Amino acid sequence: MKDIKRYKDKIVSILTSDELLEFNRDSSSIIDFGYEYVEIGDYRRAFKLFSIGARLHESDPDILNGLGIALCELGRFRASRQVLEKAAALYPDDAVTLANLAGVYWEEADFEKAIHFYARSLEIENCIPETHFNLINVYYELGDLFMAYIACLNLLKVCPDDEQAIELRNDILLNLGLSI
Repeated sequence: MKDIKRYKDKIVSILTSDELLEFNRDSSSIIDFGYEYVEIGDYRRAFKLFSIGARLHESDPDILNGLGIALCELGRFRASRQVLEKAAALYPDDAVTLANLAGVYWEEADFEKAIHFYARSLEIENCIPETHFNLINVYYELGDLFMAYIACLNLLKVCPDDEQAIELRNDILLNLGLSI
């Protein structure tokens, strides 16, 4: 009981007064607030909220993903990878977790693992354009234009009218032509 009071006191010090009113109505909103802070780039505050959430609900996939994202954005790749690896072990078929883990490997320049986890994420849930774009960009960064082109074609199967995907496909084709 003492720990819960201490966590609530920490939450009071993190949230604004309006957010605190919302939190008091719905304590599960800690996840929403954490992701809102991620969206606006306040990764320290997001990290604090997700850390508290992880202490209260250590196996919640949304909290673990949020914590992993915040740590990655703060440049703490090893800790981020450890959190996301735990989440992936708990939820091996969660496409978002696998894509987030791939992103950390990409940041660490472990391109093979990044490709593996992006591809695995897409096997589970093929309709997330951001995962497709990330896989394309990893291949592109590696200089593997042919695989980037194939990944882009896979994206266009899912989102045939996506202008950014069409432009990216055309750029890859141009670069493939120039490299021959």
